Amino acid sequence: MSEAPDHDAEVVVNERTGERVTFVSETPELLSMLVEWPRPGRRAAEHLHPGMTETWEVLDGTAGFLVDGVEVEGGHGTMVTAPAGRRHLAWNAGDGPARLRIEMRPALRWREFTCRFFAGEDPLALLAEFTDEITLPLPDESAQT
Repeated sequence: MSEAPDHDAEVVVNERTGERVTFVSETPELLSMLVEWPRPGRRAAEHLHPGMTETWEVLDGTAGFLVDGVEVEGGHGTMVTAPAGRRHLAWNAGDGPARLRIEMRPALRWREFTCRFFAGEDPLALLAEFTDEITLPLPDESAQT
């Protein structure tokens, strides 16, 4: 797969975090995105995808990942996967921008969720609507083994 997006690829920007997502390709089985995290630090809460596996590949910069309580940090070439139903978090762990390829398997409605979330729709309403795509772990849930 090419790292350069098609010139007609849809790009969405989260004005709150500066995160930029370019949707590279989508089939029912796979959604592939190029993601830019311009600022260091965390930009999302720990969550899980009940019906999807998420895989990150660091292309530039440094990213951190927390999957089921195990933390990994890495630069170019680092790949991390959060299987469906597993708690996880990913963030820019470097001093400058980070760029990643992210794949969601199957695609489900992740593209729609991302576009609506970045557009500023109510996060709680989106969580209630996209239950196969994303949910927040219960506060007393321990990481799955």
